[in-house]
Amino acid sequence: MKKTSITALLFFICFGLAAQYKKASFFGKEGRTYGISSKLYAMGDGKGSPVGFALTFGRDQDGKQLFFSWDLQVVPSYKFSFTTTDENDNPITVSGKSKTHLIYGINYGCYLLKNDKEDRKVKPYVSAGFNIVLLGGAKPSDNNNTYNKKAVPDQNFSAGVKGGLGCLFSLSPKFSLKLDGGYNYQFNISTDSFSDDIQMYNVFTNHSYVSAGIRYRLTRE
Repeated sequence: MKKTSITALLFFICFGLAAQYKKASFFGKEGRTYGISSKLYAMGDGKGSPVGFALTFGRDQDGKQLFFSWDLQVVPSYKFSFTTTDENDNPITVSGKSKTHLIYGINYGCYLLKNDKEDRKVKPYVSAGFNIVLLGGAKPSDNNNTYNKKAVPDQNFSAGVKGGLGCLFSLSPKFSLKLDGGYNYQFNISTDSFSDDIQMYNVFTNHSYVSAGIRYRLTRE
């Protein structure tokens, strides 16, 4: 069931992308953007602030205030730890590691200054978007079981929405430094069978984020 769901989701994403760009060459049209960045996910609650990486593809046309992108984020495995009590109310510590997370995100931005000057060096913007965790979850954890008052689910569905501020600093007509930050609210639904009395400890949760990277944009020759 898990493999079927993941396969169906990947098929849906690929189908949507193919339909979006079937009328034009993705790598040869003015306004197309490509980027690479690193991103800090400040989750806290025993998970710390893991750092991931993202590849971004999008569209940003001259004279338009709105721009769009989608990305694939990879968050390498990170440690987590929390305290809870067992069925006898004895305090215990649960420690473990997450699996590597693969996240698909869609992002929308709106420039705060009028986007009608090609030589503008600084372009602040507001942003919003959402994400779906394609692969992730937790590896087997020490002391984690269904008798604890708080437990780590093996599998769950995770999706989120975000909002923030960012800025593009032009380095040349085609290259820009991109800085972005904000807050992401993450929804998690466990597919494991736990008692209603057990509190879930999810490994990818609400977080503030900060990212920095380089963006390349196709321009008129």
